[in-house]
Amino acid sequence: MKPLAHEELARRLQARGLKCTPQRLAIYAALTASDAHPSAEELYRGVKARYPMLSRNTVYQSLEALTTAGLAQAIRTGRSHARYDGNSEAHHHMVCLSCDRVEDFHDASLGRLAPPARLRRRYRVVHHRVEFYGYCRSCSDRNRRRARTQP
Repeated sequence: MKPLAHEELARRLQARGLKCTPQRLAIYAALTASDAHPSAEELYRGVKARYPMLSRNTVYQSLEALTTAGLAQAIRTGRSHARYDGNSEAHHHMVCLSCDRVEDFHDASLGRLAPPARLRRRYRVVHHRVEFYGYCRSCSDRNRRRARTQP
């Protein structure tokens, strides 16, 4: 996914009444440059080198603004924090409950899912995403090795 140009990013934020600050631009750039679905803390550490006065609060507020503007999405993991995805194209996620790894995937059949008729009568669905939760191969192998070595 190609990140939005500065002007388009500014337009989308301003359309929602949000400011387009240099720090917000840097956070968006760091988020869209990563396919690792970074946490707010990882983004903070990465962007702080360029903006030494950056606060964690600014990172959290920027991520909320980007999410509100539809430019990022929060992915809940098995832990207390979220990971963030700067890919705004329709796709789904696989989340490891042990190491928090998040992997994007596309599946046309999941894109065609529709809610039950009773919900469609009460809601106007604008989008959906599917998240699978489980254990990646590395974590599964590590757990099997641990189980074999325990008495």
